[in-house]
Amino acid sequence: MPVAVEWARGARWPFGAVLLDAGSGALVAGARNTTDKTGDDTEHAELNLLREAAEAELHLPSHVVVTTAEPCAMCAGALLWSGVRAVAYGTSVAKLISFGVPQIDLSFDEVVRRSLLKRRPAVAGDVRTDLTDPLYRGLPR
Repeated sequence: MPVAVEWARGARWPFGAVLLDAGSGALVAGARNTTDKTGDDTEHAELNLLREAAEAELHLPSHVVVTTAEPCAMCAGALLWSGVRAVAYGTSVAKLISFGVPQIDLSFDEVVRRSLLKRRPAVAGDVRTDLTDPLYRGLPR
């Protein structure tokens, strides 16, 4: 999580994500939200990370995504389709909403639960919120 937080700090909307090799734990890639730089509202940290992984032709079922916040509905769907082995996130969607950060009020767990895909990632939430919550508290709108 500390590395994902470092990625997040470089973004206007401070969301960061990293990709780890599930076997070795090695850091494979990192990304941040770039929506403000490109004008493309789909350039969330998780999608940027998945695009980078696709470009590198990585086999995602052997990788873990660690992200500073619970993936939004769009990113949740993309993570499911990608087949990543596991997802760990910091600040929850519910907490983002309580901090005033605009979100679709749908949890990652709910998206996973409703998925009909055979592959479902392991999920760990509220990971190192001591590092992630401060990114979103008092975020200027």
